[in-house]
Amino acid sequence: MLCIAAVGFFLASGSLSVTAPLAVFEEAGRVTGLVATVLLLVQVALASRAPWIERTIGHDYALVVHGKLGKAAFLLLLAHATLLTISWGAPEGRGIPAQTVYFVTHEKWIGLSVLGLVVFVVVVLTSVTAARRRWPYETWHAIHLLAYIAIALSVPHQFTDGTTFVVSRPATWFWIALYTIAFGSLLIWRVMVPVRRVFRNRLTVSRVDRHKDGSVSVIMSGHGVNRLQARSGQFILWRFWTRDLWMTANPYSLSASPAAHALRITVKPRGDHSAALVHLRPGTRVSVAGPYGVFHHGARVGRGLVLAGAGIGITPVRALLETADPAERVTVIVRARSEAEAPLLDEIRALCGARGAELYEFYGRRGNGWAPADFGGTMRDLMPGIEHADLFVCGPVDWADAMAADAVACGMSTAAVHREKFDW
Repeated sequence: MLCIAAVGFFLASGSLSVTAPLAVFEEAGRVTGLVATVLLLVQVALASRAPWIERTIGHDYALVVHGKLGKAAFLLLLAHATLLTISWGAPEGRGIPAQTVYFVTHEKWIGLSVLGLVVFVVVVLTSVTAARRRWPYETWHAIHLLAYIAIALSVPHQFTDGTTFVVSRPATWFWIALYTIAFGSLLIWRVMVPVRRVFRNRLTVSRVDRHKDGSVSVIMSGHGVNRLQARSGQFILWRFWTRDLWMTANPYSLSASPAAHALRITVKPRGDHSAALVHLRPGTRVSVAGPYGVFHHGARVGRGLVLAGAGIGITPVRALLETADPAERVTVIVRARSEAEAPLLDEIRALCGARGAELYEFYGRRGNGWAPADFGGTMRDLMPGIEHADLFVCGPVDWADAMAADAVACGMSTAAVHREKFDW
C-alpha cells in the first residue's frame, strides 16, 4: 500500500512526462527510486525492534521480511541509478561511466547518493549467505550497519532533485511521515531505550558457571529484571561492558525461567563473543534490548506440548520446560552429536523427572530427517495425539525444518509449530 501511495503521489504531482524515448527511461527511473525508498524505510522500521512489530509478527519473521525487502530494494536501486544515468547522460553524449563521474564531480547531492549506492553494494555482497558465513557474527553485523550510512547519503538528493517532493505538499508530508516513523522507531528502540535501561535496570554479572559439555552459563542480577517482563523461551540482546565486548550486542536465549532478580543464559563458546563470556567477572555491567520473539507459552494454540532442541538450541527449550503446566502431557526431544556434548542435560533430565515429562535423547549422525538413521520412526511414535499439540523447536535451520515437516506430516497445524531460528 505504501508503494502504491508513493507512486500515486508521483502521478498526481503532474511531473510525469513520456513525450520522448529518453523521458520514458527517466520517469521509470524515478518510479523505481520511489518504490525502492519505501522498501528501504520499511526495512528500517522492521529492524527497529519496536514492540508493536515484535508483538504483531515476531522478531524472527520481521527479520525474514527485512531480508526479502532488502533484495528487492537493492535491485530497484540499481535500476533507478542505471535508468537515470542513461537518460541524463545520453543528451550530453556521455555513457554510464562518464555520466557517473560527472555526477560525482559536478552534482554534490547526487554524487553522495552514488557513494551511498556503492555502500549498499558492499552490504548486499556481504549479506549473501555464502559470504557472511565466512565471518564471525560481530564482523558481519558491523558491516551490515553501514546500510544506515548508505541511506543517510541517499536522502538529500531525493528532496533536492526529486520533483515530487517539491511540487506536491501531500507527497512532502507523506515522505516526512515515513522517514519519521522509520528512523524515529530506530532511534527510540535501538538507542534511547537501551541506554535508559543501562541506568534503570542496573544489571550486572553475578556468576559464571562452566558446564562439563563445554557450555557456559552467565547469571545476571539486578533490581530492574521484573521491568523487562521476559518470558521463558524468549531471547534478549546482551551487551557486556568490558573492553572487548562493549561494541557488540549479541542475541542469547534465556536458559532458565526469569527469577525475581536474576536472568540466565547458556552459550557454547563458538564465536569470538561467546568464547569471551567465560572470562566475565562478577560485577560487570550489562545492558539489554528486548525481550524478543514469540517462542513462549503465550503463543500456543493446541493441547499437549512437544519441546525439541538440538545442540545449544536446547537452552530456550529448557526454560519452557521449567514453566510448563505440570498437569499437561509434555514430550521433550534432545538432539546432540553425543551425550557428552548435550548442554544442560542433567537439568533437562531432572525437570522431566519432576514434572513427569517424557524425555527422548537422540545422539549420533543424522539420517535423512531430524533423527539418527537407526530411528526410522516419526514424531507420532513419540507422542500419540501430536496433531493436537504445540511444537517448540530450536536448533540448526535444516534440522528444525525437518522436524517441523515431520510434525505437520503427522497432522499438526502449521500454526502450532513455533520456531526460534538458530542462524543469522
